[in-house]
Amino acid sequence: MSELLVYKASAGSGKTFTLAVEYIKLLIANPRAYRQILAVTFTNKATAEMKERILSQLYGIQTGDKDSEAYLGRIKEDTGKSEPEIRKAAGVALGFMLHDYSRFRVETIDSFFQSVMRNLARELELSPNLNIELNNTEVLSDAVDSMIEKLIPTSPVLAWLLDYIDERIADDKRWNVSDEVKSFGRNIFDEGYIEKGESLRQRLRNPDVIKEYRKQLKALEAEVLEQMKGFYDHFEEELDGHALVAEDLKNGSRGIGSYFRKLNNGNLGNDIRNTTVEKCLEDAKHWATKTSSRHADIVALAESSLMQILEEAEALRSKNNLLLNSCRLSLQHLNKVQLLANIDEEVRRLNYDNNRFLLSDTNALLHQLVKDGDSSFVFEKIGTNIRNVMIDEFQDTSRMQWGNFKLLLLEGLSQGANSLIVGDVKQSIYRWRNGDWGILNSLNERIDHFPIEVKTLKTNRRSETNIIRFNNQLFTAAANYLNGVYKQQLGNDCEELQKAYADVAQESPRSSEKGYVKVSFLEPDEEHDYIEQTLIALGEEVTHLQETGVRLNDITILVRKNKSIPRIADYFDKELHCKVVSDEAFRLDASLAICMMMDALRYLSDEKNPIACAQLATSYQNEILQKEIGWNELLLLPTVNYLPSTFTERLKELRLMPLYELLEELFSLFEMNRIQEQDAYLFAFFDAVTDYLQSNSSELDAFIRYWDDILCSKTIPSGEVEGIRIFSIHKSKGLEFHTVLLPFCDWKMENETNNQLVWCVPPQAPFNALDILPINYSTQMAESIYGDEYLKERLQLWVDNLNLLYVAFTRAGKNLIIWSRKGQRGTMSELLTNSLPVVAQQEAVEWDEELYEQGELCASEEEKVKETTNKLVRKPDKLPIRMESIRPDIEFRQSNRSADFIQGTEEEDSDDRFINRGRMLHTLFSAIDTADDIDSAIERLLFEGVISTREKEAEIRELVQKAFSSPEIQDWYSGTWTCSMSVPLYIRRKECCKHAVRTV
Repeated sequence: MSELLVYKASAGSGKTFTLAVEYIKLLIANPRAYRQILAVTFTNKATAEMKERILSQLYGIQTGDKDSEAYLGRIKEDTGKSEPEIRKAAGVALGFMLHDYSRFRVETIDSFFQSVMRNLARELELSPNLNIELNNTEVLSDAVDSMIEKLIPTSPVLAWLLDYIDERIADDKRWNVSDEVKSFGRNIFDEGYIEKGESLRQRLRNPDVIKEYRKQLKALEAEVLEQMKGFYDHFEEELDGHALVAEDLKNGSRGIGSYFRKLNNGNLGNDIRNTTVEKCLEDAKHWATKTSSRHADIVALAESSLMQILEEAEALRSKNNLLLNSCRLSLQHLNKVQLLANIDEEVRRLNYDNNRFLLSDTNALLHQLVKDGDSSFVFEKIGTNIRNVMIDEFQDTSRMQWGNFKLLLLEGLSQGANSLIVGDVKQSIYRWRNGDWGILNSLNERIDHFPIEVKTLKTNRRSETNIIRFNNQLFTAAANYLNGVYKQQLGNDCEELQKAYADVAQESPRSSEKGYVKVSFLEPDEEHDYIEQTLIALGEEVTHLQETGVRLNDITILVRKNKSIPRIADYFDKELHCKVVSDEAFRLDASLAICMMMDALRYLSDEKNPIACAQLATSYQNEILQKEIGWNELLLLPTVNYLPSTFTERLKELRLMPLYELLEELFSLFEMNRIQEQDAYLFAFFDAVTDYLQSNSSELDAFIRYWDDILCSKTIPSGEVEGIRIFSIHKSKGLEFHTVLLPFCDWKMENETNNQLVWCVPPQAPFNALDILPINYSTQMAESIYGDEYLKERLQLWVDNLNLLYVAFTRAGKNLIIWSRKGQRGTMSELLTNSLPVVAQQEAVEWDEELYEQGELCASEEEKVKETTNKLVRKPDKLPIRMESIRPDIEFRQSNRSADFIQGTEEEDSDDRFINRGRMLHTLFSAIDTADDIDSAIERLLFEGVISTREKEAEIRELVQKAFSSPEIQDWYSGTWTCSMSVPLYIRRKECCKHAVRTV
């Protein structure tokens, strides 16, 4: 019986090797099997790598290449075939695939679903040539702007916006809500909203739904608050009736009176039931101090009424606290929720008008289609018969993607073909892209009625033994610590977390115990804050690494947040004079030449833009002409004097040029070829401009906006540049480094931002009048009807952040060095502080709460040039290239003889040649007012193609000169006569025409 094979591949365990082996095994069994295999990855880079690996190893196996021996041995072991059989089948399969390459399907998940969508265009009523839009943010921004522009005084959307503005002003926040609405509008692309929000979207078509919902919840909130305030009033009345005040009771204002004041203020949280409240519920004696002059009166009053008031308040407080929190959480985003349906509708309308389809919509549309219809019909539209499915990086698959793939996978299993899934829950760090590690975590024994075989790849070939052992022990201890916190609060184990990290322990293939690990905990002092302390420690460590023999190229700094990158790079540049290489350095806006071109475009778009003009002039004078012009000197003369005269004299002409040609012209006019190391940026920029012009006009302002919003942040490949590398942890996934430095290892275990939303289904009335609501993640959720959703989200956040730590720690091959903040609760610092003692005890290493250190630093090794006989894996030779702009000699000239050309008729042989000649002369003389206009009029006819050859031009000039040799005609065109064109003339018979009128 066919089965689903699941490989759980921890970091460095040879996932790509395993995938390639499994693919090649199918080809050895059937050399044409590639036609029925679909291999899916998540990035274009991974797709290219997988294709190259499969083809190169087929070639290596066929030719007996030594680098393919591991593949050959594994395939021989698994298939039981002889070596000659495998080599022959590999060669046959390689030949078939190279001559039928389009059916070799290794592709990204998005490209696969796009191919399905295009084949279903007719059924989905989509245009077959629709444009796929990748940028949701730009589309959303346009939709919100369009929605706001169309508002009229009677529009309900305007009323909702005004309510939202009033609410923000009341909360002392800014009234300009456009950015806030756009930010919240991103939820229309969230799978949580898409999956559960259809009925909500239907309800929101009624403009009164939100109004009624708010009214109902506000009434419930007021009722709860009034009820709890009643206990405070009753308490005060009792005291007042006996000539007492709250300060007369035990502990004065901090005593039991504080409890009732909190009830009056609407604070009903569980934290207000403190030790004082517990004691006052137990015994009336705890209501009064022993030294009080009215001790007996207070105790008697407590026994007769106060204790009963407290008991009744406590009996209702917990229930009312649940209702109050639920009301407040549910009401928090109502003003924005009612806008979502309108934003969604506007996005769809703009997409339809622009023949555009959002890539993010593909999964949802297919999900709905396969859920409602015949799934086999959907996948038959691909035009191929897929039997074997292989999915890489499965931990990053979303629920909708899995729903779509599951049907295809089950179809293959039902035909007797095995399928394969590879992933690692511990490396799931893209939940913000809708990735769901719970899918892989829940694949156990069966999928429908087909068996699942789970295999774990245990050997880590990336890291040294000490690092592997450290990570094994640390993450086992960390998972146990989090499970202990969970169990202490809820009384049972967190099974999902335990299962996710059950396979964390890896084995090392090395016999020697090498590798270095150091974890330091820093705290601010009087001279330096925590960030400064970290930067200083980071700089000192880099200096020490270099002294120990570690090359700069072998050092990589990983950070949790991109905003840390500029500060680290700036510190290294100014304090250590050490180059840091990051994506920021390879953005297009890091190129001087490109920035100059954009400043020139801004100046051409608006001559009154002094900043663009000044920046352009300064860059030209200082960077290209090397004149070192200062700002003071620049202010002495008009700024345009510092620009090339060939630019300033041609402003009008340049504005009329197409965008691409204009940029090339600017490159030449400003001699940008003199700027060094700009070529890679320029090639990428001009390619991006070409792509932009495929679906946009050459209008300057629109392109400048596109540059500011999107294109400026595009990066180019960094190549082999000397310097320390710096990445975000997210971008480092899948990579390995000799030495990893991890500063600021103190991010929060739960929400890193304060505006994280969870889409919740209200479980009870009256809250379930709306089907789904966005709730701000906070501890307040735990004391509301959304408590279960809170626990689910907290677990997700724990795993998300623990996984980030795992990905960062497992990038290191030789050395791993970490800095965290001492005594920081609720962060990675707390997790490390509680996990490292366990590791230290197991490793018999000293632990003093500030430093953990194990092993010895590993120096860089000499780079060995790896020679291979496999033609398909040889690296190409690198050749230098230069950007040059060459003006073509070709001149564009329009031809008006297209009809004659199509008919094959020469002008001299045309029956209408005399008529055409008369028309041309009519056109020419109508453009002449004085003799000075002759040359420009003829040039215009040449440009328009009316005069088609230079011979014809000479003939026309001769004819005009002959006409103008007549004194009478010269008088007509002297400028003293009035010129009228194509007007009727009425002349009296008996009078001569002496009027100063000339007609053409």
